[in-house]
Amino acid sequence: MYTYKATVDRVVDGDTIDLVIDLGFKITTFQRIRLRGINTPETYRVKKDSEEYKNGMKAKAFVIERIANNDNEVIVETDKDVGKFGRYIGVIRLADNAQTLNDELVEKGFAVYAEY
Repeated sequence: MYTYKATVDRVVDGDTIDLVIDLGFKITTFQRIRLRGINTPETYRVKKDSEEYKNGMKAKAFVIERIANNDNEVIVETDKDVGKFGRYIGVIRLADNAQTLNDELVEKGFAVYAEY
């Protein structure tokens, strides 16, 4: 497991975030991170009037708010290899909470635990 400081570039949806990851020595990398072990409702390829889309947008809004409350700075923990869709799978930690964002999404009802 590798741990890095990162700045959020964009929240794609409730369980996917684009990060600028600080590798140290003024070296950064842009990576899309899929939150490990959880699944939020989809916001892509679903009808915009569906409950899934509405709940997915609520999850995304929650993530945006939580990250904004931490000045867009996070800690990401990830393995060295990408997942089957070419994204790194990771755990996101915020400075204002000992709990991971992954677990917080489940606790607040925006996500469910899932293996993929």
